[in-house]
Amino acid sequence: QLETMPVIEQAKGILIAQTGCSPEEAFALLRQASQRSNVRVSELAAGIVDRAVTKGRSRPAQPSR
Repeated sequence: QLETMPVIEQAKGILIAQTGCSPEEAFALLRQASQRSNVRVSELAAGIVDRAVTKGRSRPAQPSR
């Protein structure tokens, strides 16, 4: 279980940044989605982090001012 904590915390951070929710609300969102999709919270969190990393890589570099 300790091995999955960092990815869950990262996913919570992403949700907080995207929605403006609290850490508790972010975990509740993860837990609810996990139950709906019958996927472990850690697996769901890993998918969120992977998509955020992939999306970040695909963005073109912003010109500096």
